[in-house]
Amino acid sequence: MSSSQAAQLQRGVLVEFDFAVLDGHSLLLEICRTRLEKEGVKLDAQWMARAMGGKSFSAGLNALCTRQHKTLDVPSVIAECNEAFAEKLTEKLSAVPAGFLAFVKALLAKNIKVVLITRLESETVLPALADVQGEKLVVLHDVPNGFGFITWEGWRRAARKSDLHDRLCVAVAASGYSVKGAINDGMGVIAKPSPLTDYQDFSGCDVSVSEFAAGLANDVARILRV
Repeated sequence: MSSSQAAQLQRGVLVEFDFAVLDGHSLLLEICRTRLEKEGVKLDAQWMARAMGGKSFSAGLNALCTRQHKTLDVPSVIAECNEAFAEKLTEKLSAVPAGFLAFVKALLAKNIKVVLITRLESETVLPALADVQGEKLVVLHDVPNGFGFITWEGWRRAARKSDLHDRLCVAVAASGYSVKGAINDGMGVIAKPSPLTDYQDFSGCDVSVSEFAAGLANDVARILRV
């Protein structure tokens, strides 16, 4: 078998790392709430769901301001919030769940490529994963267009950048919008809802979990028919 054929057959797991592992939705909500409060714009879980759910960051902020009859320098606010969000995510790296590390180890043992999609740089993330590093563990720097979710284009882009075929991948998604994006791209899906996303539609996912564990790798192998 040629190397190109082997690459085409490689199975992979794409992880929405910032949200499924680092609990990014609660961090992002608090960061945006604090910043928008300075502009007289209210943001809480309900406003986030009603005005910003399923939209890009810019479209969501514009919709929020329109509903509250406020004006805002949207690009500037987004830049500030993204910078603060990256800082908070970096702090959270010291507390990557042991169950997630066990899950990654089990996947690598099955020769399944693991891609962590994150807005953080690889040199920032990898030291937190020192116990599970290997040639098939990849940190992919990518800032999604969606507010707290990955679109189908985002999942496809991540697969292609990682030399994986979409239909030979399982996505680990933290929101219903990310689940739908992965399904539309032809991927299997493991959903990991949070209290801020569990109201969303997660139908169509193959497995839904509240915590990571090594045994979840067996579900991945089943979905991918390894």
